[in-house]
Amino acid sequence: MTNPVSPIVAPGGPGIEPRWTRGAKVAVGTAYSTSSRVWYTLDHGCITEVYYPTIDSPQIRDLQFLITDGETFFHDERRNFVGEIDCVSEAALGFEVINREKEGRYTIYKTIVGDPHQNCLLVRVRLEASPELLPKLRMYVLCAPHLEIGGWHNNGYVLHVGRHKYLGAQKGNTWLAIAASVPFNELSCGYVGVNDGWTDLADNYRLDWQYEAALDGNIALTGGLDLSRSTGIHSRFGVWHHSTRRAQHPRTVLEYPVRRDA
Repeated sequence: MTNPVSPIVAPGGPGIEPRWTRGAKVAVGTAYSTSSRVWYTLDHGCITEVYYPTIDSPQIRDLQFLITDGETFFHDERRNFVGEIDCVSEAALGFEVINREKEGRYTIYKTIVGDPHQNCLLVRVRLEASPELLPKLRMYVLCAPHLEIGGWHNNGYVLHVGRHKYLGAQKGNTWLAIAASVPFNELSCGYVGVNDGWTDLADNYRLDWQYEAALDGNIALTGGLDLSRSTGIHSRFGVWHHSTRRAQHPRTVLEYPVRRDA
């Protein structure tokens, strides 16, 4: 892994006071194998908390998708969609999610499962819209790390691994990484309520601030997906919590394949 020698660090820290998401949950999931120690919950059609290494240790506040056409609207999954959640099968704690934009203009389909062999959460995504609207849509993943059970003192980074870029967060000995099977074409780390991706996109429907690090605060990670590089608009995400030495973490990330044919 390599990082910029002088990364562009977000100003305005530490951000607004962190808060946990609502206690109401629609679903709770995990992998079928005890090799994975990741648990997660769902509400309003999005991932509301991820727990590791035990079910009482939340490490993120939420992970959701943001959508904009770059000109007239900005939506997030928690506020602008009507969702349906169902199990992938009767005996599995994995879920199929359908989030329909309230005006019916487009739909996000997600399959959410825990990797049975690694401490990783996988999300397969499909975005559907009319042929006229689909080329205009821009899709972003937004993650709010609350590592080691707290929103303060988190650090966010744009990680460089070979030719690829990922999002990462760190606090103490705990790391989180987000990777996608299609390239990220825009990446930013910011302080919540100041210059995070949600705040930036809500202002003018564009990600103007692209900071490579946000240090010691209440932070959010934002990654724009290059939808032109994905046939059928499919993506996968891995969220990994790894309590170990920093140098080991990038090798773990690379075990999650980057695919061009998803």
